[in-house]
Amino acid sequence: MAAWKADDIAKVLGLITTGSGFCATGISIDTRTLKPGELYVAIKGDSLDGHDFVKDAFAKGASGVVVSKFSGDLTGKTYFLVDDTLKALNYFGAYARAKTAAKIVGITGSVGKTTTKEWLAHVLAAFGKTTFSKESYNNHWGVPLSLIALENDTEFGVFEVGMNKPGEIEPLSRLVEPGVAVITTIAESHIGHFESLEQIAAEKAEIFSGLKTGGPVILNADNSQFSLLKEIAKSKGITNIIGVGKTKGVDIQLIEYKENAFEYTSSITAEIKGGKIQYQLPLIGEHYAFTSLVVLACVNELGLSLEKAAKTLLTIKPIRGRGLKQKITLLNGISITLIDDAYNANPASMKAGLNVLASLTPKGKKIAILGEMLELGVKTPEYHRDLVDAVKKSGINLVFGTGAGMQHLFDVIPKTLQGRFEPKAEALIPYILPHLQDGDIVFVKGSKGSKVSRIVDYFLVEQTTVAA
Repeated sequence: MAAWKADDIAKVLGLITTGSGFCATGISIDTRTLKPGELYVAIKGDSLDGHDFVKDAFAKGASGVVVSKFSGDLTGKTYFLVDDTLKALNYFGAYARAKTAAKIVGITGSVGKTTTKEWLAHVLAAFGKTTFSKESYNNHWGVPLSLIALENDTEFGVFEVGMNKPGEIEPLSRLVEPGVAVITTIAESHIGHFESLEQIAAEKAEIFSGLKTGGPVILNADNSQFSLLKEIAKSKGITNIIGVGKTKGVDIQLIEYKENAFEYTSSITAEIKGGKIQYQLPLIGEHYAFTSLVVLACVNELGLSLEKAAKTLLTIKPIRGRGLKQKITLLNGISITLIDDAYNANPASMKAGLNVLASLTPKGKKIAILGEMLELGVKTPEYHRDLVDAVKKSGINLVFGTGAGMQHLFDVIPKTLQGRFEPKAEALIPYILPHLQDGDIVFVKGSKGSKVSRIVDYFLVEQTTVAA
């Protein structure tokens, strides 16, 4: 919605207005990013209470606030008093969703949600106005905020749906009401909160709960949970089930994948429901080829041109923290290639990143800075040790590790590969720098909580030039 009038807000919140001329230009829950004219919703989080920032919101130009309790003197200010501000935020999201005529795609999965969302939004923008989740806005407050961004002339919406524990996806899916549902893959991410991959698959399958009648679901046909997900979909009356992968005979099949590691590009040949298509991507990694096929599967189900979409894929850019490759020159004059995959990690994505590293041939060394993979439960030591073969095959010269979980990998890799282990990421920096030489590739990956992204930040602050 472009604007929120008092009557709209009152309708959403079940309140009574007196025909006020009040109008908000948008809705925000963060005073740091709030824009003048927006309505501020005071959300109580795990560590902060938005009610403590009501005064700041008005100072930043908020047109009004939604609160569940009084915070300071609101005399002369516009405010809406509700029982639960988080529920109010969800009501706003549901209202925006109900008013839009946009075609909506909902995306979940253990790996690749954000990349798939970003790429699909980029491609759909070539066909019409597209709204999509910012960053990883995929939880109980991120999803309604993303829906609120829908405007009257939005043609396509792409929304990410995530979870950390059971019971979180179903209500978010019903809020999004996707016309197309995507599950990228099922892997060990968050398995510390589940007993098996099958339980993770069942939770991810809750995205089907909000699927519009007759809408398709797009699944990873190469994943071990494909059959289970198909059965769950069928049990919910879904008949349009599309498999994507290398498996022969699936609806969207990867026929051939070729890398040009020198140019950091890849060529893909695929068959989409009987028709062959060839295209290129401006990056390498077979997992990215799969992501591109999921994007094309969505495009096909939306009735759009595959050829135009494939050409648009050539203009995508890797996302910071998810495989972004940059050539940087540090202040000491040393030039390196930095691969920033530091936003998150689980066993599947870590191995995928190491496989990309294996295909590269630098003029210098391959250096890996690996942060621990979190939320893996009692199998944390096992999942980290199991990376040893991927490390060996990648041709890495030195490994720097951080976080308690990563200690288990560091202890089993050959001594010749052990650069340094430190419990905290930033403590690694002084030990990494003396090893850097011209032409080195530095690969950084770990769970967000491992804070390996701070090492990336350090490199980018210390750089003098950046090249693509």
